[in-house]
Amino acid sequence: MPKKITIKDIAREAGVSIATVSYVVNNRTDMRISEKTRKKVLQIINLLDYTPNQSAQALATSRSRMIALAATPDQSIFKNAELFHFTSLLTSYLQRQGYDLIHLDSSYREKFDRADAIICYDLSTECFLAIGDANFIPLLAFDCIVNDPLFFQINSDYAAIKADADTHFQGEAYTLCLLATPNQERQGLVEELFPDIRYIHTLSDVAQLAPGHSSPQNLLVVEHTLYELLSSHPQLYYKPLLTEAKLEALMHCLEDALSHVPERPHDIVV
Repeated sequence: MPKKITIKDIAREAGVSIATVSYVVNNRTDMRISEKTRKKVLQIINLLDYTPNQSAQALATSRSRMIALAATPDQSIFKNAELFHFTSLLTSYLQRQGYDLIHLDSSYREKFDRADAIICYDLSTECFLAIGDANFIPLLAFDCIVNDPLFFQINSDYAAIKADADTHFQGEAYTLCLLATPNQERQGLVEELFPDIRYIHTLSDVAQLAPGHSSPQNLLVVEHTLYELLSSHPQLYYKPLLTEAKLEALMHCLEDALSHVPERPHDIVV
């Protein structure tokens, strides 16, 4: 039988006193508790599925079998195409698992109760945390690094991608062609690993990669949209970020989050 979560467990994980947890779950307005502390306690209550009384019980909702997707459209047609590709794959995968997907408006930062969980795709940390502050249903980061152990995050194993590309090009230099990301943490990680990166924004950027004296000889791409645009390049290596294994990892994290399994590692790379 699983260990019963107690108010002491919540207080320890939140780094607050037992009294503070009690004040939060009982909605005590006569006690001065910061909004930041209140939100952190509520998020940990949701994570650990703590239900001490009717107030906390109300935090749990019945399954709707609906998952919300939060993603921000970009001015780049290529980024929007990649978002559409991801949304199509995710919709098909979730439907096979018995879930429906709803796409939240890009400006939505309010509480959303109609879904079981929210998947945040390629968002800045600031946008991710703003959504987290407004919601206490499970929140998962996909292709965005948030560096907060409270949330599941599923990211690509860029070190493994680099090792595969190094092997493929047999020690020759190559250029990673990439779509820009609003997530500065992910961008920083990639730039630490790959010495030569070219960000693609426009058709002119694509044209400059055509075989010629001034273009890179070897190209690595990881996004489906760039692969479609550059597939005729003679020295192109495609190592996709979006894979079935990565979607399976997302589903495992989603089910663990919905089942309130705190022991599972939250930082997943695939």
